[in-house]
Parts: sequence; C-alpha cells; structure tokens
Amino acid sequence: MPRNKVKTETQFTYTNKFSTKTITFTPKGDEVLATFHDTPTPESALNVVRAVSLPLSQSVHAARGFAVFQVKEAEDLTKAATSLEARPEIANTTPVFVDDEGLTRYFLPDEFTVQFKDAVTKKQMEDIVKRLKSSVIVEQRTPGYYTLAVPAGKGLFETLQEVSRLDEVAFAEPSEVGFDDALAYMPDDPNFNRLWGLHNTGQVVNGVAGTNNADVDAPAAWDLERGDSNVIVAVIDTGADLDHPDLAANILPRGAEDWDFADGPDGSPDDTAGHGSHVAGTAAAVDNAVGVIGLAHLCRIMPLRIDLTPGMNQNRADAINYVAAQAAANPARRYVINCSWKMSGDHAGVHNAIINAVGAKVVVVFAAGNANTNIDVTPQYPAVYPEVMAVVASDQNDHRATFSNFGTKCSVSAPGVNIWSSTPDDTHRFLDGTSMASPHVAGRAALVLSRNKTLSVAQVRSIIEVTSDNIDPLNPGFAGLLGKGRIDAFKALSATPPPPIAAVLKRRFKFPQINAGSSTGLAFARRLRIGLSFRSALLFLTQQAGSEKIYYLNPLTGAVVGSVDPAANDTIGSLEWDGTNIRCANVTVGAGSINTIDPATGAQLGSIPVPPGRGEGLAYDGRRFYYSTQSRIHVLDAVTGVAIHSYPPPGGTCRALTYGRGYLFSGNSTAGKITVFDRTTLAIRSTLAAPGAGANQAEGLAFNPATNELFVANQTENMIYVLGLTF
Repeated sequence: MPRNKVKTETQFTYTNKFSTKTITFTPKGDEVLATFHDTPTPESALNVVRAVSLPLSQSVHAARGFAVFQVKEAEDLTKAATSLEARPEIANTTPVFVDDEGLTRYFLPDEFTVQFKDAVTKKQMEDIVKRLKSSVIVEQRTPGYYTLAVPAGKGLFETLQEVSRLDEVAFAEPSEVGFDDALAYMPDDPNFNRLWGLHNTGQVVNGVAGTNNADVDAPAAWDLERGDSNVIVAVIDTGADLDHPDLAANILPRGAEDWDFADGPDGSPDDTAGHGSHVAGTAAAVDNAVGVIGLAHLCRIMPLRIDLTPGMNQNRADAINYVAAQAAANPARRYVINCSWKMSGDHAGVHNAIINAVGAKVVVVFAAGNANTNIDVTPQYPAVYPEVMAVVASDQNDHRATFSNFGTKCSVSAPGVNIWSSTPDDTHRFLDGTSMASPHVAGRAALVLSRNKTLSVAQVRSIIEVTSDNIDPLNPGFAGLLGKGRIDAFKALSATPPPPIAAVLKRRFKFPQINAGSSTGLAFARRLRIGLSFRSALLFLTQQAGSEKIYYLNPLTGAVVGSVDPAANDTIGSLEWDGTNIRCANVTVGAGSINTIDPATGAQLGSIPVPPGRGEGLAYDGRRFYYSTQSRIHVLDAVTGVAIHSYPPPGGTCRALTYGRGYLFSGNSTAGKITVFDRTTLAIRSTLAAPGAGANQAEGLAFNPATNELFVANQTENMIYVLGLTF
C-alpha cells in the first residue's frame, strides 16, 4: 500500500491519555524499523539488504509491509536511516526505541492507533479522520478502534499529541509490533504419571525427581469439581490443533465467527507454531484416556489465534476485546482468558482491552515472563497490569524456575518446568516456561467459576491467591516475590462458596382455613397414610378459635385430602414430620415440649421436654431437632430433647424452620426474609425474599426434597406460596 511520507522527528515523547503518563523514548542505536510502499517479497527485501549493507534484525512482515534492520555498533543511526529511505521500496524509517522503563519498543513510523469514546458516532469518527488528513489503514474489530495513517509531512509523536487532545478520543498510541513474544520454553511423552504439575508423588519426570505434593492437587480437586461447559477458557495464543484428540471435543463451536486475529486467510485459528496447543492442553484437555488431561477438562476452549512473532499489539487488543464482548453477550457463561505472551512495553490498547474484559467479569491470566527478572524493576507487560493475574513458574520441587520472572506484582506461582501437553499433528511434548505455568492458573480459575458462576473477578482471584501454598521457605531470597504461593486447586475449590440459591415462584394456593392472628405451621410428609393409601402431603395448621385441625393438603393444588384434630394441643406454633408421626411444638399452652401426634387419630403419643419459650419453628434432619423460640434456635437430641447447643437465628428472629439439602431455612416473617444456612457450620448460603406482602410473610416453612420446592405460609394474605429452588 502507498504510505504517506512522514516527518523525521527529534523529540520522541507523548502523553498516554489512558494512563496519563508522559513517556519519553530514546533511540536504541542498533536497529531501524522501515516500512515498505508495497507488500515486500523475500526478493525485494533481500535487494534492500544487499543495497544498504544492513542485515535483517527481525523477519520481514510482508502483510503489514515492514522489516527491522540491524545497524552496526559503530555506524551512525541517521546514516543507516538515510540509506534505507533512498531506496524506492522504502517509505519511512524510525529508530527502534527504548522507553523510560528500559523496554525495547518497535513502532511503525507512519501508523498510529486511536480508540474513540463510546458516545462518538461512526460519522463523527470519519469526520475527525478526514479533518486530520489521515486515512484508515485497519478498522480493528473492537468498535471505535482504528489503525490510522500518520498525515503526510507530520511526525508520529506530534500526531499522537494532537490526536490525544481531542475530546472524542479515549487514547491514541503508536502502532506497535512485538517480536518473539511467545514466552520461551524448553521442549522434550503421554500418561498421567508425566503430569507432575497435577499430581506429584515424587516421581521422576523427564529425568528429574520431584517432591511429593509439589503440585496443584488436581485429583482431590476433581472430587469437588471437574468443570462446566458454560465456563470458557479463551486461549489467546498461536491457535490450536483443532483436530487433536486431546483438544477437539472441548473446543467451543466457532460457527461463522472469525477467531484468527493474526489476519490469516480464513477465520480458523489453526496452530502451526505449537505454543497455543500446548497451553490449551494444560488448561482444558479432554479426559479421554488418550494423551493428557487438562485441569478444567469439562470446560470449553476458545482458541483465538494471534501472531507472536511478529505480531501487532492492536490485534491482540482486538482478541481480548472480542472475549469481553462475548462475555457481555452470553451472561449464562463465564470466561477466563489465558495469555502466555508478553509485550515490549506499556500499550493502552491492550491495557484498555484487559480492563474491558475484567469489567465484563472475565478473569485474565498472564505469564510473568522468562527473563529471570524482577518485574517490579524491569516491568514486563502485560503481566504488571494490576487487572491481571501474573504467574511465576515453579519446578517439580516447588523451587522457582531459574528462568522465571518474579516480583511483588506477581499473583501466584504454578508448575512450569517439564510440562507435558498437546502439540500439533496429534503429538505431545515437554515444554518449560511461565507460558506453561499460566494455563494451570487459568484452569484453576475455570474450576472455581464452574463451582460458582456468580463470583466476581476479584473473588475468584482472592480464592486462588489465599489458598495457595507458601513456597517462600523453599526459595531463599525470593520471599514475597513469588506471588501468594504455588496454587492448590483442591484448597481453592474447598474455599469456593456455592452459588446463591435461586428461587422461582411456581404456584400458590389459599389457606384452607383463615388465620385468626396467631401462629401457622407447615411440614412436608413424603409418605403419609390417608385412608387406605399412602401419598405425599403438605401438613398445614393455622390458629382459629375453636378449630385446631391439622390439614393434609395436596402439595400440587392445595386441595384438602384429609385432616386430624390434635385434641391435646390447642396452640400449636410449628409442625414437623418424622417419617412416621407428626411432631408439634406449642406457643402458649404446653410450650416447653415437643409432642408426638398420631397422624390417623390426632392423639398425643408422647412428649419430650425442650427449652422454654414459644415453639415457633421446628425442623428435623433425621437425627436431631432444630427448635426455634423466636430469638434462639436450639439443637436438640431427637430422643431426649436435651439441648446440644443453641445460637441466635440469622437476622435475630426465627418464626419458622424447615430442613432440606443439608441446610436449615429460617423464616424472619417481619423482615420478609428466609435465610438458608448450613446447620453444622452456620455459614449462610443464601437469603431469599419471602413471597407476597404483609407483616407475616414467612410464618410457616416446609421443604420437598424430591422436587426442591419450598412451601412458604404467608399469614397476612392467608396464602401458601410454592418456590422452586435451584441449588
């Protein structure tokens, strides 16, 4: 493509509007980046090399029309640029720069990128581009994100300064390329015993003996969670071997979507380099008794192909923004991004994309890098961005891998040495690198989200970090620099709270008897004899002068199918079914006992003493009674009534109790809330809004474990509501 001739500059600085940092660049001195007017062929590039006597420093990028040339140490940089620009094939040149963090940056001299603000219309964007006397080189996939031409006669940095001042612009920055950003690894075959990172018994892997439990504890974790097909691991890398037997069944169907962000001939993210396939296998390879198994092997993989040598940072931003958009468009899914690559410096497009992704509830994981460097001192991007989890590599003995970066900006450590995983052409290899450590963390995040999709990104990150095993004592001199420790998937899943219980109103029906202003009791009997047959029934009682019947209701319709008069119990406040008989507790007369009622005759068959107070709530878990006296819940021996212990109810008041699925349901009628909590630990699982209206919304509770239905008696409305619960 013909390129504008741009001005040679001597001031290399601009203010990054996104981060508000002013960045100054210094020419590196031994490399020059040159753009071509037309798409360079190997022959034309070689002609330039011969003519100017400058060897290629990096490979020629034919599609985008640039190459990097090596300048001899003693040779003048200006002279090299002049000799290149004298060639008819060359449009413009620029030095390769070192930024003020000491990082090498490769900018195209005649391109820049701009992200317009969300409120700016496409017509306004086009008008601005025209007013700038620029043109669109690439309309990136992210809405409002463009690669533009530097106007003829102007310089890159002065253009950035001008464009950044526009109110319509979120940020502008150079069009930047990264080289060799696939983090280094060392290669070297398939069964589970080789996957020491998942299960380390001290076995010898690739000639190296390990240490027992220096792993992520995958088998124990799989007892708790193996993944969910609605949790997607987006592997932004060199693509994937789409037909690999360890990957094919777990790859998310692509449809017509373009997953090749390296701008290939089609939208398919086929992997020819091997890096992305290896990463994908570690995160989520199929459990199929072939090759390897991934940590989150019931999750799905979304391979998004990017170039890593060379590769445009804005295309990488597009890929991350694509995942953010997918997350926003598919709220039933959760997404994790794994990026086992680096950039040569701070890049607003990629940083903004990461922020967009986190804002869309996407967990973003990056490799910390393989330069044996403290990234607090020499930052490696994007690993240092606070929104990402940066991963250090550890070896088979919980030592920091000698090549791995480190620093306080790192989040956690994970296995990254002698990692066996899938590679193209249905093969497997050993590879080393933080590239291999990062997908262990991405897989762990996917398992946590599989267990609870309602968690925020911050909660997922906290769970992973807090439950990691401290390996500082094994790494003298690196205390606090290896993240929170080496990840432990079992501990993380054990610490992951279950999701809130969802409740949907399924039906409602009227009380068979209007309440007179006192108490109401409910209980569910799975098998109650009524007449000559057995059936399930909802037991119901409500206070009415002269009538203290316990009604047997059809739980589907509320129709009365029978009743019994508990003659010796005139002020019942709560009911329960023990599998054979009715149990009841009184609120006034007879309070201080739980009585056993014959379901056929209503006769009192027995009684056990309980703590004094109004018997407002009663539940039975097959071993013990849970008995509420409004301000306290007592745990009682079911045979003797002896109090084992007691505690105040959640919210301070309990007017109704029931048990189901390992949880107690406590009704705070005045507050209109039903609290669901673990009967052993007392940890609250969920708080449900009591249905209906009025001052007595949850006076009775019952649970059907076969249908996961919660029956709620609203005494104000004289209505029984039936909620379908999802645990």
